[in-house]
Amino acid sequence: MGEKPQVGQTSSATATISDTDDLDGIGSIFADQALESSASSGSTSLHDRMTPLDPSQWAYDSGKVIEKGAVILGGVEQAFGFGLRQQYFHKAAILIVDHDEKTFTRAIILNRPTDVMLDDDINPGVKWRVWYGGDVEGLESRKPSIICLHSLKEFRIVDASVPIMKDIQWTTFENAQKLVKVGVAKPTDFWVFAGYAGWAPGQLMGELERKSWYMVATDSQTLLKELARLGAGSDPRDAGLETWDLLMNMIGRGETARRNTDTFDDLMLKEWALKHLLSTEAGGGAGEKLKVPEGTPSTQELLRTNPIDRLVSRVAAASRGEDVTEGSLVRASSADRSPFLLDNQVFHKSVVLIIMDDESFSVGVMLNRPATKGINIQITEKDSGKSRIIELPLRFGGQYSVKGSEPLLWLHCNSVLRAAKVGSPLGPQESGIWKCTAEDMVNAVGKGLASPEEFMVISGVCIWTKGEGGIARGIQGEIKSGRYEVVPSSRTELVWQALKMQQLLTTENLNQTLLAGEEGWKAGAATSSVRDKKPTETEGALVFKSDVKVATLCDDALRSWVATFLLGKPSLDS
Repeated sequence: MGEKPQVGQTSSATATISDTDDLDGIGSIFADQALESSASSGSTSLHDRMTPLDPSQWAYDSGKVIEKGAVILGGVEQAFGFGLRQQYFHKAAILIVDHDEKTFTRAIILNRPTDVMLDDDINPGVKWRVWYGGDVEGLESRKPSIICLHSLKEFRIVDASVPIMKDIQWTTFENAQKLVKVGVAKPTDFWVFAGYAGWAPGQLMGELERKSWYMVATDSQTLLKELARLGAGSDPRDAGLETWDLLMNMIGRGETARRNTDTFDDLMLKEWALKHLLSTEAGGGAGEKLKVPEGTPSTQELLRTNPIDRLVSRVAAASRGEDVTEGSLVRASSADRSPFLLDNQVFHKSVVLIIMDDESFSVGVMLNRPATKGINIQITEKDSGKSRIIELPLRFGGQYSVKGSEPLLWLHCNSVLRAAKVGSPLGPQESGIWKCTAEDMVNAVGKGLASPEEFMVISGVCIWTKGEGGIARGIQGEIKSGRYEVVPSSRTELVWQALKMQQLLTTENLNQTLLAGEEGWKAGAATSSVRDKKPTETEGALVFKSDVKVATLCDDALRSWVATFLLGKPSLDS
C-alpha cells in the first residue's frame, strides 16, 4: 500500500521529481526504438471520434509486465466477461498506483467519473467532484479510501505527494484540502477517486493469463488529457468507454475494440453507470443510501411485540396480500427495470415457494429454473408388475443447502394426491403445494394416482436473512422494497400447470424453457395488480444511447445467467 504523507513532511517516497527520473510507467524495460515503434503504430488506427493525439503521446501493449504506473485495460476476449457481475471492470482503464508482487497490487479506475460532489469541511463552500475508483472502500463504505491525482510541481505539493509516473502523483484528500486552504492549489487541480481495486500476490497475473486484462504502458500526457476530457462535463452514463477505445487503438487492438462495440456487456455497464455514477439529483442512484421505509419495524422489534398483536398484524397483512408464510408463492418484481438486472439475475421473473420462515431466516426454492440434469426413477406398475425408468428434470432451487435437511425436495400440487394424503401440506392451506418423498412419488405413480409429470424435484434453496435494520426482514423485506410480489393463493394452480410444461434444460430448448418459466411467472400476477398497474418512468425506457429496451436487457441478462451457470456455455448469452 502507498504511504500517506502530510503537508510539510518529506520522505524518501516523495522526493522531488526530476526530468531524468524513470517514472514513465514501464519505459525503462524496453529499448527506445521499441517505444517509438509502438507509438507510431498505435496512432495510425484511431477512430475519427477519438481524442486527437499529440506526436509526443504513445502507448503499447506491455504483455504481462505489472508495475506501478502501468495501465490495465478491461479485456473482451475472455470466455466469461463482466456483464453479469462487477460491470465496473468492463472496458475499464485502471492505473496501478502501488505494486509489490509479494504483498498487494493497488489500482484505481480512471474512466468512471460521477457527477456526485463531496463537501469540504475545511474550505467552506468548496465542493469536489468524485470519481469511482474501485469496489474496495468506496463511497458507500463507512471509511472510504479517497486519493487525489494531480500533476502539480510546486515543491510543497510534491512533498505531500507520492509519485506514480512522470507528471502524475497522488496525495490524500485531507492533504488536497489543506493545499487549497493555504492557496497553493485549486480544487480543479485534482481528480478525486473514492475506492480502489486490489489484487493479492499472483492474482492479477493469473487473470492476465485468462485474457481478462491487457497490460499497457503509456505516457502521462495521454492519461492527463483523458482525465481532463472526462472531467469537463462528460455524462457519467457513458462510463468512460471512449477512453478504453482510445487506448485499445493506441496499442494496436483497434479491430478488437470495433468488433466488441454495443455488446451485451456494454449495455450492462451503462446500466451500472446509471445506478452508481449518475447522482440521484440527475435521475440515477449514485450516493443513494439504503433506507428503511417509514413505519417498517426491525425483526427484533417485531419479536418484542405481544404474540397476539403480532398475529393480528399478520392477519391484517395477509388480507392486503402482504404477508408470507410457509407454503406461500412469491414472484419477482414486474418492473421494467428489474431489481435483479445487475446482480442475482437468476431471480428475474422467478417464482419462489417459501418453505420456512422463522425469526432468523426466510427460506425458499425457485420453481421455474430447470437444470441440465435429471433424476432417473424406476417405476413398477402395481397391476402389470412391469418396471420402467422415467426421468424427471431437476430444478435449480437456489445456491444454498440447509444443513441436516434432505438434499432434494419433492413437491406436488394435485387434488387427487392431496385426497390420497400423499405427503403433507406446506403451510396452513391444505389446498396448496404439498411436499413428499421420492418413495411417495414412486408409490403414487405405481398405483396410477398421477403421472410423473405431476411432481417436481428441487435441489438447493434461497435464503433471506433477518436482522436489526428493518429492511433485512427476510422475504417480507423483499416484498416491502418491491423486489418481490405475493402470488394470490387462488393462482397457485395456474402457476403450477404452466411450470409443468418445462423440460430438462438443453442448449436447443433454452429459449423455450425460459418462455415457459415466464408463463408461470405471469400466471402468478394478481388480477388487480395487472389491471391497476400504472405507467412508470422506466416503462419502455431504452438503455442510454442505444435502441435496446431496458426490459429486453433484463431478459437477456437472465438468459445469459442460465446459459453461463446452468448450461455452462457463456457463449450462448449473445
